[in-house]
Amino acid sequence: RLGIPPSDLADDGMFLRRVYLDTIGTLPTAEEARAFLADTDPTKRGKVIDQLLEREEYTDYWALRWADLLRVDREKITPHAALGMTRWLKTQLTDNRSYDQIVHDILTARGPISAESPAGLFKALDTPALASKSVSQLFLGVRIECAQCHHHPSERWTQEDFWALSGFFAGLSIKKMPDGSDSLLAQRGFSLKFPKTGEELPPRVLGGEP
Repeated sequence: RLGIPPSDLADDGMFLRRVYLDTIGTLPTAEEARAFLADTDPTKRGKVIDQLLEREEYTDYWALRWADLLRVDREKITPHAALGMTRWLKTQLTDNRSYDQIVHDILTARGPISAESPAGLFKALDTPALASKSVSQLFLGVRIECAQCHHHPSERWTQEDFWALSGFFAGLSIKKMPDGSDSLLAQRGFSLKFPKTGEELPPRVLGGEP
């Protein structure tokens, strides 16, 4: 449709290098490469993918990638919370849970920040506005941070959209527990005031109804 010819199918050497780097973050050993290149089985690509997904390096590598996306910063959320979030992520990957299940658990997290859970994310995203723009970009692929201050003429999302989405995170707070640890309290969101007019905007998802 665009007049751009599609790339040819990757050869075995290129495929093996890419699938290892994308899946477990390392290159194959010389022995693994030689064995794959010498294999004449027409289903060998699918088989090597299945083998890589069963390796411990897969969960280690993707837990690290997701930890970066979820702002697992030991300085921001404490070392114990960072360890708890990383262990939680590894468990999700080991159990082969679907992304919609994982995201549901992240967005509805509550309880001790240092537990094996994703609750530490909302200690890092400690304001409704920060949570709104981070969650939108991470899980919806939509960058709405510019709409916090102004409506860009070439963008669909308005300031009202930004602050209405932020309302979902207005009920989150961090409580200090008797032992000195932090716990995420999650109550229902509420209408935030639109900065320009002071009007209350009921929470709503992007493109949805209040």
